[in-house]
Amino acid sequence: MKSLLKFGFFASVVALAALITHSTGNAIAGFAAAAAVTALVERFTNFTILPEGSAAFCTPLVGLKRKCQSPTMGGAKRLYLILTEDLQTEFLTYDIAKTAGEFAGPIPYVTGKKFIEIEAWYDTTKFDTEMKLGAGFTQSVEFKVIGYDKDIVKMQTLLYEAPVNVVVQGNDDKLYWIGQKYIPMMFETKAVLPEKGTARKEVTFTAKQDGMQVPIFPLASTITLDVTALPASA
Repeated sequence: MKSLLKFGFFASVVALAALITHSTGNAIAGFAAAAAVTALVERFTNFTILPEGSAAFCTPLVGLKRKCQSPTMGGAKRLYLILTEDLQTEFLTYDIAKTAGEFAGPIPYVTGKKFIEIEAWYDTTKFDTEMKLGAGFTQSVEFKVIGYDKDIVKMQTLLYEAPVNVVVQGNDDKLYWIGQKYIPMMFETKAVLPEKGTARKEVTFTAKQDGMQVPIFPLASTITLDVTALPASA
């Protein structure tokens, strides 16, 4: 019944606007009259043609204060990878991103599974994230390793079409999660043998994913990662 009343009221307002527009030859006068009638009815009867809850179609915004950073503003010190099959569930969600803005754990590991660590070369690890209208979020990560040997060949081969998530530890010790369980990162590599003896052999690992539900996620300071220890140096 309420829906029928709203429809009847809406039809009447449209008819009024059309009548005044026809009588005066002025479309603006017609719209103004319709708006005035609608406002008066809503003010004195609490009846509205708008849908219920129309004032909250979107989640309310929150303010963002200006912040200062320490001298170490960028850069990363450690890098960790985990296969997405070693995570039980999708735990980085849009709702957590828009309410908490970070993930506070626990990380849902499959029993017995851990991260592995990669010692990337100094000042070569970076990530970025973008928000695109109608296309969600984009995440990407890049790092380099120096040389070209059996261990690097093995790592490239193991990462071929392997869906992974990445955690980067910044020089500020903060942890940042890249990827999601069901929208994982997939690495590509490029190895370079330079033409001059003064340049270095290096391999660049890059991964980029779009259409994601969330941007790169900061992890709360209370979170620690389960990591398989690196082998001792020879």
